[in-house]
Amino acid sequence: MQYQEALELALKNVTPTTNVETINIEDSLNRVLSKDIYALRDLPPYNNSAMDGYAFKYKDINNQLKVVSTILAGDIQNPILKQNECYKIMTGAKVPNDCDTVAPKEICKIFDQKIEIIKDIKQGNAIRLKGEEVKKGELLLKKGEDITASKIALLASQGITKIECFKELKVAIISTGSELKELGEDISDNEIYNINAINIKMHLQSYGIKADYLGTILDDLNSVTKKFNALKEYDILLTTGGVSIGDADFTKEALLKNGFKELFHGIKVKPGHPLLIGMMDKTFVIALPGNPLAAILHVILIGLPIIRKKQGFYDIFFNIKYGKIDSSLKLKPNRVNIVLGSFSNNNFTPYKNNNYGSGMILPLVESNSVALFGENIEYIEKGSTIKIIEFICKPTSNSFNYIM
Repeated sequence: MQYQEALELALKNVTPTTNVETINIEDSLNRVLSKDIYALRDLPPYNNSAMDGYAFKYKDINNQLKVVSTILAGDIQNPILKQNECYKIMTGAKVPNDCDTVAPKEICKIFDQKIEIIKDIKQGNAIRLKGEEVKKGELLLKKGEDITASKIALLASQGITKIECFKELKVAIISTGSELKELGEDISDNEIYNINAINIKMHLQSYGIKADYLGTILDDLNSVTKKFNALKEYDILLTTGGVSIGDADFTKEALLKNGFKELFHGIKVKPGHPLLIGMMDKTFVIALPGNPLAAILHVILIGLPIIRKKQGFYDIFFNIKYGKIDSSLKLKPNRVNIVLGSFSNNNFTPYKNNNYGSGMILPLVESNSVALFGENIEYIEKGSTIKIIEFICKPTSNSFNYIM
């Protein structure tokens, strides 16, 4: 199946969660809003000074001004200014309505209880107007947004202490392979550490998604079948290994014995052709290849949109950027080619000129982005403008346009 066709089919079969809960805002980091939130008050709630200085009527700017009062943050000053008078005012203090401009103290010459403004400024200088940032009743945050630290501060500015979010998904990770050993176990030359599980778990965590790692299953059909049967309580199941057509690849057969309905098996992409996706009862299954690089690229580019849609996110895709490729590339056609590399100063450098294998780890460590080239592209000339995805960022788009 073609790459984009496979992703669209998978997403078409994802039903977003409807389970919600009300939580304290200090517990809401990385959660997803389940309804719109509107501003309860203007922000700022009153005209205030953006800096320490002197508040005055702009028409008096060319005259010496007498300081008649000092206004601290939290003070309420009734209007008392006469011609050629001003207030000394502190940052954040409420500006009385008998003045319209604040002169920073740095541009004022002070004579006893009088000042002279020695630099030109515009009317309205250094005054933050009531509601200039947010007006009462305005949409503050929308359903499907993820909660960041800054958004929590915005909620706090409104006095909002609790919000309604979608309940977190139950996501499971499991690996298959008799050759796999867990970290800390004794290992022989014929065995390897199970890096896929921790790699997937940590990548999901970096995008704000919690997942349970449930261990490794031996390459045995009965063992794999029994284990999968016990995982139907999960919303999402990610497996690694056992999805090719070798004698010890039992993942698909074990899933079928548990009522699995396949959406597709195998996509035209390098790396990572043997990807299997479907439903096991209500559990959405993403069965990944065992090669680490192929597995994690599918997690980032296909798994993440699936999980984010299921979680209720509005934005499920990465934003693309445009840059110039700094070397020519020859690519095999009739498949999407995913090229890892480094993106900096609007230049994309393919990792080792795209000469690496899907079982490697270093390409992921030494790259910060990928470029996806369509099935009909056989050659990219040095200096060409291409689409780039920085996978170190969170998804912030609701449209898929990754492929050149």
